Amino acid sequence: MSSAAPLVTVGIPTYNRPEGLERTLACITNQTYSNLEIIVSDNCSTNPDVLHVLQKYAELDKRVTCHIQKKNLSIVPNFQFLLDNASGKYFMWAADDDQWNNDFIERCVLAMETNDEVVISITTMDVFDKNNVFVPGKLNRGFLQPNLFARSFNFIKSSMHNKFFLCGLYRTAMVKNVPFHNSWGGEHLFLYEIITRGKFLLVEGPPAFHYFEGGSSKTNASIRKAFNIRSRYYFLDSYVFKYLTYQFGFKNLSFLKKAGLFFTNGTALIFNEDHILYYILIKKPVRALLNKFKNKPVEYRP
Repeated sequence: MSSAAPLVTVGIPTYNRPEGLERTLACITNQTYSNLEIIVSDNCSTNPDVLHVLQKYAELDKRVTCHIQKKNLSIVPNFQFLLDNASGKYFMWAADDDQWNNDFIERCVLAMETNDEVVISITTMDVFDKNNVFVPGKLNRGFLQPNLFARSFNFIKSSMHNKFFLCGLYRTAMVKNVPFHNSWGGEHLFLYEIITRGKFLLVEGPPAFHYFEGGSSKTNASIRKAFNIRSRYYFLDSYVFKYLTYQFGFKNLSFLKKAGLFFTNGTALIFNEDHILYYILIKKPVRALLNKFKNKPVEYRP
């Protein structure tokens, strides 16, 4: 690796998963891209084995710096702590429940170094659901489009699996001042603002990132407790109403572009298969129409 290679900061949030933490640290310290700053933030784990893993890798690799929080910060602030302390030209989060091929960072850096307009990149990915069953990656190539409204439309209409690129490689200067709200759905709003600031790049080639949905999955009850959610409509509010209005706070866009995104996103929400609007306005009427034709009696004339 050339001494001129840009510094990449890898932020590893961890909590009470020593086996996963060790696997993640092994993946990151063995990357073919060596100019790394590796920051681990332990969110006040109660499992003593976590400390043993941290001590082991801090001794093995001088690039590893460990921070042990004095109290549990909750999930999002722990992620934010890592971004706030990043000093590299590029930054990525590496959760303690996912895996990376050893060329992941190198491939992403090489792709971003040739395109200054790219704010985030990621290779194609393998996804494993809550039962650890393989699900083919469904990353929408619409994110590659240079047009702001096309990127936004494809992002809003995409299903949940299309938003796992939170774990990609970021251009640090373009994301450090983007708010990451400590709320359910905050990561998607973070991503939404980011793709209005620059292009998304899907790095060609075989998958080098393996996302395990079950590793960090939570029930609705645990999510409500973690984020102190009281409203029964909160999950709907987070995705429908915020996607319609959130862009009005973006300082990087003109009012006309913000207004344009309001209408773009409203249309996209109707086509998002994860939300009830799709069922009410598209799936249910289309199904009723098809059934009407299917059950229509055939007339025979002599």
